[in-house]
Amino acid sequence: MSKFKPSNRPALHLDKESVSDKIKTGNFKISFAYFDPAPMYASSFHDWQKSGLLSKAMETLQGFCKRPLRQQIDGDKFAIYQSFQPSDKTKFEYPKHVPEDAEWARIHVNGPAVLIGHIVGDTFYLVFLDKTHKFWLTKKALGK
Repeated sequence: MSKFKPSNRPALHLDKESVSDKIKTGNFKISFAYFDPAPMYASSFHDWQKSGLLSKAMETLQGFCKRPLRQQIDGDKFAIYQSFQPSDKTKFEYPKHVPEDAEWARIHVNGPAVLIGHIVGDTFYLVFLDKTHKFWLTKKALGK
């Protein structure tokens, strides 16, 4: 039986922030409480993993979690839609489990792939993984 040998490497000491650090409490957070992979145009985590998008999504979210949510809304990478899309502009239906007054938003991941959800305070509630950009149909998709 081998004996445990302590490491000869020096201990790594970092200046750690307290969990009660008020500066960090407003940073972007993500919740999967409303996640729904079931609709026709939505995807599952497994589907995104197979297509290589899950790691891209996680890297994107990691970057967002470093700053307050509202400071990162730029209308390009992170956009607020306010309300759910009108039926003539989306292939999705309003999910019954999401509050009616949800402030809908999307985060662009890669190519047409986007994370669709709603925001409350500093939390983005992921609802759909939209691999083919069917939540908000482009003019090209609408034939315009």
